Amino acid sequence: MNFNKSLIRTVTLVVAAALVQGCSTATHFEGITPGTTLSLDGHQNVALPTSIRLGSKATGQHLFKAVSAGDQKLYGLLPLHVNGSTIAGSILFFAPALFIGGFRDTFPYYQMDPEAGVIRYKMKEGEEWRLSKPTTAESDRAKAFFDSKDTK
Repeated sequence: MNFNKSLIRTVTLVVAAALVQGCSTATHFEGITPGTTLSLDGHQNVALPTSIRLGSKATGQHLFKAVSAGDQKLYGLLPLHVNGSTIAGSILFFAPALFIGGFRDTFPYYQMDPEAGVIRYKMKEGEEWRLSKPTTAESDRAKAFFDSKDTK
């Protein structure tokens, strides 16, 4: 009987550690032009290139503001990808973990281009960049968020 309890405890700890480890990812950001800065919630006016650890999201988004050296601004939401292994693990072991830890992660690489009004992102270093242009609604939402931060 003690063996079963010990096994259950060990499995629970391993699963919990795996879920917690998957809750944030290191993300590399770069600017297409030198002097570009990036603001995210909790990270203000960071010079690019840089790497930042960002948590997974079950709901919500990572809002950003990128500013070029020429003061051109780009506001929007970081594109996220669904982490299938997190979903599978949560379904098998503890479904509520999907909402506790999140299952939508940042891509490992982002390139900010405020001059062109786009953000590029990719999964692997050797891949081609995917392109995203924030919608007016996304831009307005991020701008309102950062404007409210600037007035405090």
